[in-house]
Amino acid sequence: MAEVKGQVLQVGRVGPVLEIVLAHPPANALDARLRKALGEALDLAEATQSKAVLIRGEGAVFSVGADHAETEAAGRGGAAADGPALGDICARIEGLGCPVVVLIDGLASGGGAELALAAHLRLAQESARIGFPDVSLGLVPAAGGTQRLPRLVGAEAALDLMLSGRVIGAAEALAMGLIDRVVTGEARMEALEAARALAATGAVRRTGEDRTGFRDVGAYRAAVATRRAALRGARPSAADRIVDCVEAALLLPLEQGLAFEGAAFEDLVALPESRALRHMARAEKAARKLPQTVMSALSTAGGPPQRLAIWGADAGAVALARTALQAGMTVVLADPVKPALVAALEEIAAAQEAAVAAGQISAAARDADWARLVPAVGPARLGEGEVVVTTRPDLVLTVSRTVLAMGVPGSRGAMGLSLVMQGQGPVLAELALAGETPPARVAQAVAFGRRLGWNVVAVGPGGPVAVVLATALADAVAHLEARGVPRAVIAQGLALAGIAGEGRAGTPGPVEEAVARRCLSALANAGARMVEGGTVREAAVVDVVAVAAGIVARWTGGPMHWADRRGLIVLRRDLKVWAEEAPGLFAPAPILDRLISEGRGFCSP
Repeated sequence: MAEVKGQVLQVGRVGPVLEIVLAHPPANALDARLRKALGEALDLAEATQSKAVLIRGEGAVFSVGADHAETEAAGRGGAAADGPALGDICARIEGLGCPVVVLIDGLASGGGAELALAAHLRLAQESARIGFPDVSLGLVPAAGGTQRLPRLVGAEAALDLMLSGRVIGAAEALAMGLIDRVVTGEARMEALEAARALAATGAVRRTGEDRTGFRDVGAYRAAVATRRAALRGARPSAADRIVDCVEAALLLPLEQGLAFEGAAFEDLVALPESRALRHMARAEKAARKLPQTVMSALSTAGGPPQRLAIWGADAGAVALARTALQAGMTVVLADPVKPALVAALEEIAAAQEAAVAAGQISAAARDADWARLVPAVGPARLGEGEVVVTTRPDLVLTVSRTVLAMGVPGSRGAMGLSLVMQGQGPVLAELALAGETPPARVAQAVAFGRRLGWNVVAVGPGGPVAVVLATALADAVAHLEARGVPRAVIAQGLALAGIAGEGRAGTPGPVEEAVARRCLSALANAGARMVEGGTVREAAVVDVVAVAAGIVARWTGGPMHWADRRGLIVLRRDLKVWAEEAPGLFAPAPILDRLISEGRGFCSP
């Protein structure tokens, strides 16, 4: 198979079919190079009068869509990247004179999913996953997703996918009509056979001409109205524009609908909320990075731990035991007091019975979990765990194990590692390191957290980050109250700014703006001190923890992103003025001087 344009794309001919393979690891991002190569491959299909085209991805991912660096440049008013826009590539695929088959092998996300929508036949492996995450970035799909998806699946399903951003599997995608067939054998050969069959007939079914999703116009309009009503009263967001675009798909011809979608994207990409959400996506990736020594230890480890021991039977221990059991681990639950242990076991049993009754787990799964739960009075069996979590300060171990303290005051110095949990959805776990903790121990703790589905963030001395931030916010509020600002005004200012909650719609007055500015400045200054003191490796960690802990809403981007938007010179000036009132809270962190002198921000992309 011939390679095209710097190996980002491979093109070859198999009989009458021109095969195009996205080969741009690690995720086949549709950046300018790949889009240009795709355009040239489509030129080749036309020039050689190919009878059919097959597009598939190389590796475990079909395509994650847009290149985020290009999106950031567009959001800052930068020049458009070289090469055709993805929307233009999708239009060319849809309008090609010969049938185009897409084989989704792995994840098709964002622009990758939109590219698949433009094809004339969509096949997917059983392991395929499809999603439209643009709303989480404060954007609408920009390559025809809001126009083609509802034509295939209707308004209700399209809005569900695009407003939730959830990822679906091949079976669900087939049931709703997003794909045409699930391939279960040799995927590439089945896709080539399907392309050959279409080549023989020349049949082309263009998504833009499909009206399957418009069959029940009343239901379509009702789905749009329901979603719009649900958003009424909330802060304006990309969700509103997605609903508008899906409505436009019904009302406008495809070309005009695509223009409507494009205008919505251009409006949103430059808004502060979208910039903040895109920053959070980058920050979450950055926060998951680990020291190289720990990464090396992870790569040589023999796999995630299988056995957990918990010392203490309080509510936190019960929740942890249930999570570990659901992850398939064997759990030793020990406490020095028998009645406390019995109460914990009863609580676990009651929760499992409730889960069976609700259909969340089967009776067989409940029995299997219970069989892996080992109760113990006293510490004698704690050594059976590869990882030991203690919720008590009196842990004594006679063997060497990875020990994590959870909710034990002052435990970090004594035990080396401690955990602080944040979030009700995906759990963020602050893994606090102390002293010269061996990388192998840290790696085992990380592997344990990941097995439980946690996002593990390693932090150094001076935390927990969430506690430092929460304290700074509480101190700022107390300071405002002491200066005579009414509590109701403070609450209103926090709510409108997305502090200590998800925020509410409305326009703040001067007093509310001043309240928010003081509180965000206090948070940013506390974060700056943690960056300078080595508590966090980079400012992104502060923003991620602040959002996970509910200290600020995700759409704010976190206190460090806010500081960059505010301008560090302005922030330093404000802090110096306020430091005369409360130096412990507002005295500017010295790192501000260095960043300003270097012309840098905390989170500059």
